[in-house]
Amino acid sequence: MNYIPHTKEDVTLMLNEIGASSIDELIENFKPCLTSPLKLPEPMNEMQLVSYFSELAGKNKIFKYFVGAGAYDHYSPAVVDHLIKRGEFMTAYTPYQPEASQGMLQAMYEFQSFICLLTGMDVSNASLYDGASALAEAVLLSSSYTKKRHVFVDNGLNPSYYEVLKTYCNGSDLEFTNTIDENTCCVISQNPDFYGNIKDQRPLVEKAHHNKALFITCINEPTSLALLKPPGEYGSDIVVGEGQSFGIPLSFGGPYLGFLAVKNFLLKKIPGRIVGMTEDKNGKKGFVLTLQAREQFIRRERATSNITTNQALLALAATIYLATVGRKGLVDVAKNSYYKAHLLYEKLGKIGFKGLNEKYFYNEFCVKTPKAASKIFSQLLEQKIVGGLVVDDDKIIVCCTEKNSTADINAYLEALK
Repeated sequence: MNYIPHTKEDVTLMLNEIGASSIDELIENFKPCLTSPLKLPEPMNEMQLVSYFSELAGKNKIFKYFVGAGAYDHYSPAVVDHLIKRGEFMTAYTPYQPEASQGMLQAMYEFQSFICLLTGMDVSNASLYDGASALAEAVLLSSSYTKKRHVFVDNGLNPSYYEVLKTYCNGSDLEFTNTIDENTCCVISQNPDFYGNIKDQRPLVEKAHHNKALFITCINEPTSLALLKPPGEYGSDIVVGEGQSFGIPLSFGGPYLGFLAVKNFLLKKIPGRIVGMTEDKNGKKGFVLTLQAREQFIRRERATSNITTNQALLALAATIYLATVGRKGLVDVAKNSYYKAHLLYEKLGKIGFKGLNEKYFYNEFCVKTPKAASKIFSQLLEQKIVGGLVVDDDKIIVCCTEKNSTADINAYLEALK
């Protein structure tokens, strides 16, 4: 039986987009890769292999990196990688209730606790796939809770998140609208937004609640929570975001880590796993997956959650990272990122770049370039500098983290001059 959900119209549309007339023609392009013999060297002993791979590694080019826009180059302490590679944790399979060890369940519980502390929310799940799908799940939750179908998206949402959101909503009868009214199920606002702006979200929260809609705060760069007021304190009902900044490498786009936290009244609607802490009959502390009556493997079509897995290994990495750097360390990371970005912003203004941020920003900002942005960036690449993200012919988004040294910033400015 064919379980592939694409219709003939879907397949035709995708083939037209990539310039292929059929699936067979598409596959033809890959046949050389599948049939050509691999060009591997002769077998080597361990000493020879170490030498060979060291030689290969020497061909890597190290670039100075100033890109953000949803994926951030933060430093990860060595202990994070060391611990998540232990045999108890490193598995491709997500353990379900019968096999979940107390250690794994406790790690999930600690992750939930960290997310609640950072966001100011009451309840967090034990992670989702990534920030974009977490946002989509939050919208579906909002519609299920309010029984409404209109979605309002504030300016400044990450365009990639918006595309994922449209894909999720395409299979339902949810509609995007330009106004907030009695038919709105949720209001979405990213803070800081895609261009780096820090927003006062309270007016939008009040408008959402006045129309009995839920307010969703989306966070791409969670280290900002070390400095900014937690969304739970200014009225957010749901907070979603991407946890990649917490000890997870860029990895060419994934795997990443989504988080979702809610106020108590949405507890039984929240998707994904929830780990609770309890005591056995002897008074011994224990951890358990709880409120599972929400899940589809128990309630099937009546379920409020159809997610039975989570990014457990990456949630563990984030938990180790947050436990290692601690409260003061995370504030230091945030202050460092903030300071470096503002230093670069100020100096770019002195060499002809016009700042476009509305008011305040955290660790990334938007500027207008004095000449074509793509031309500037291609010249920067020749000097091993990735200058940011081009968003228009003469508009770029630049980001700094604690990893960008003052020397890196000066090199960037000298290259631009």
